[in-house]
Amino acid sequence: MERAVDFIYEIPKFTTKNSLDHTRQLMGLLGDPGRGRRVIHVAGSNGKGSVCCFLYSMLLAAGKSAALFTSPHLTDIRERFQVNGELVSEQVFFEAFVEVKDASAKLVQKTGRHPTFFEFLFAMGMVIYEKADVEYIVLETGLGGRLDATNSFPSPLLTLITSISLEHTEYLGDTIREIAGEKAGILKPGVPVFFDAGDPEAEAVIRARAAKFGCPCTGVLPETAAAGRKISGMAETRREHTLSGSAGADRKMFQICEITGKHIDFSLFSAYDKRTEWSIPFSAPYQAQNAALAVAAMQSLGLMEDAVIQKGLLASRWPGRMQEVRPGIYLDGAHNPAGISAFLDAVKQIVREDPYPPLLLFSMVKGKDIETSAAMLTGEIPWEAIAVSRIPDDRGMAPGEILEIFQEDGRPVSGYEDCREALRAMCGRRKPGQKLFCTGSLYFIGALMELLQETEP
Repeated sequence: MERAVDFIYEIPKFTTKNSLDHTRQLMGLLGDPGRGRRVIHVAGSNGKGSVCCFLYSMLLAAGKSAALFTSPHLTDIRERFQVNGELVSEQVFFEAFVEVKDASAKLVQKTGRHPTFFEFLFAMGMVIYEKADVEYIVLETGLGGRLDATNSFPSPLLTLITSISLEHTEYLGDTIREIAGEKAGILKPGVPVFFDAGDPEAEAVIRARAAKFGCPCTGVLPETAAAGRKISGMAETRREHTLSGSAGADRKMFQICEITGKHIDFSLFSAYDKRTEWSIPFSAPYQAQNAALAVAAMQSLGLMEDAVIQKGLLASRWPGRMQEVRPGIYLDGAHNPAGISAFLDAVKQIVREDPYPPLLLFSMVKGKDIETSAAMLTGEIPWEAIAVSRIPDDRGMAPGEILEIFQEDGRPVSGYEDCREALRAMCGRRKPGQKLFCTGSLYFIGALMELLQETEP
């Protein structure tokens, strides 16, 4: 197992981005695993992992045989491959590794190109799910959508697109319109699409592509956002549906009813169904948007009663997303400005009655928009103290670089070379009732999670 994982991590050193045709050839050598399964394909900038989690949990609550493919992992690479509520065993992982490694060697002989890191893992996942004979696969894209290895699957049951923001601009484009076009690349002719309609520019791109391919198309957004965009109510929603033609455009709106430290209650409604209320075991407001999108998509399939959908929502667990890992210590993988914005909204809700301002621990990988993230983090919350550290990975930024950016506004910030030292220092200075929030790259969150699983950081 250890040698297999080492081999997988070495892949980026000897291969680069491949075409979808290359992925299809790899899958062909493997016998096209997963081809007969019911796939729900999810893309987006933020929230796609959470949406996948909700969908997967609802399918399991309904007694369906289901698998989840997601990335990145936090502490164990097998987190990427889940079957019927469990991580795959090391034996199953290793057998799939050997099969894909052998197919990769044949592909290199044929094309001269080795599968990428993500191609290799995607192929392993589909081999695992085929052998497990699951009925449903919830498939999260890696980067983008149009050219992502997961997009080699030809005929999904549903497609979903979560919120879209400026991310990976060197690959996906430097405008919302361009990035939305890449994400909407997962749409297939006639396959229904549900999407986060929070950004008008992204919505226009998604609806245009849906109309081109005849995809029934449903946007989900907060009721307040709908009002702000001059959608005056249900009559306007019905009118838009009528004028959309074969694309079948529609909107569903949700409204947060209550947020506590342990759960969120929200309602979801449209012109065509009754107002329904749901509860999720999360404290971050952004999870209501993700859950509303997942519920709207699941309801369209008609697989289960509302009571089963609610059961699945309450059973959802998604580590590292505003997760209270110990009393008063939260981990949240906010890795871009849009994620930071959602993180800050959640922090404001969680600390609104606290006796002391919160503490912040942060780190980021190279190549991200850390300047914007730092300005947002230091500009909205009166943190009592901020610490920055290094991710224990070659991709991590040096603490000195992060420290220099955070200190630009004169706020006192401490820098630590070792994340264990940083975590110990911030835990040590907490007062009774004071909360510590750790955010940044999911790789950083994974490292902290491993430390917090020990007796002491």
